[in-house]
Amino acid sequence: MENNEPRPPHINPQKLGPDNPSRRNVARQRARHADFRSNEPMQGPPNHRAEDFEQPRLRKCPFLLDTIKWKSATKLGDGYDGCAWKVEFGNEGTFVLKVFWDMQPPQTSYSYFAPQREGQNAAILQMIEAALEKGPVPLRYGHPETQAQAMANMLAFSVPQEEAQQQQAVGSSLSILSCSPPIRRCYGWRDFDGDLIKRMPFRTKPQPRKWDKPPHNMSPGNIYHAIVYEYIPEDDNEPASIEAVLRFFHLIGFSFTCSPRIENWKGGILIDGSDVVYPGGIGWQVQYYGSPRVAAALLWSARRPEGQEADSKSRIT
Repeated sequence: MENNEPRPPHINPQKLGPDNPSRRNVARQRARHADFRSNEPMQGPPNHRAEDFEQPRLRKCPFLLDTIKWKSATKLGDGYDGCAWKVEFGNEGTFVLKVFWDMQPPQTSYSYFAPQREGQNAAILQMIEAALEKGPVPLRYGHPETQAQAMANMLAFSVPQEEAQQQQAVGSSLSILSCSPPIRRCYGWRDFDGDLIKRMPFRTKPQPRKWDKPPHNMSPGNIYHAIVYEYIPEDDNEPASIEAVLRFFHLIGFSFTCSPRIENWKGGILIDGSDVVYPGGIGWQVQYYGSPRVAAALLWSARRPEGQEADSKSRIT
């Protein structure tokens, strides 16, 4: 499929000073337009070389949207990033299909492109899991604090296993990671044809969100980005499980966003792919990286008395 998305304005950033706001804006615009999808089908473990981490691309889902049984599908909700359904792809089983409102990257400097963020995060996590399946990975920093340290730890998963074993033998690393906590599985990206909305029963159709800025809508005649995820059933969030995931994200370099919500967790598993940012992604911020306040907010919410409501709405994923 030909990519007709507009390109950012051609400005030579070399002619701008390193601290010039215009240079930073140009860099962010280029990052927003970075390709985050690969046409390679999602079969087997992905490559996890350094260049794969530097430009993460999510592989293509093998399931066909035409095989979805919309009469038995359940809409999980309309959120700020998109709309999610619990669906069945023929006889493949039950999954979550998340379709994003935005077809193109936003033009504002403070916004993120939700399908890009989630696609990049999922691709990075799959590469990390592929590396861990080969053996323990020695990390450079046991308590990373900066973006450079976060990036160094992430790139440790691109080191060949033989070299990693040598590093582990000489004890040069501060931390050894041998496995990951439960992470929601991703099955890849698909293009969602808006004409499929015509097949949906009314109760499952995406509803406009006129109060969003900008307003969001989904309609026939357009092609939208979609990602297929594992379906996670409702379950209690055990604080110990959340703490293990928080520690894991810190070690591999992921920061949280400014508004993490316990409603985006099920059974101690994060189900909102936009709640975190890999160290090379737009929106990675050091104040939310390994932040005790983020951990305290999530853990307090997990322990709050039953029936006590959260103070704001979460994204629906």
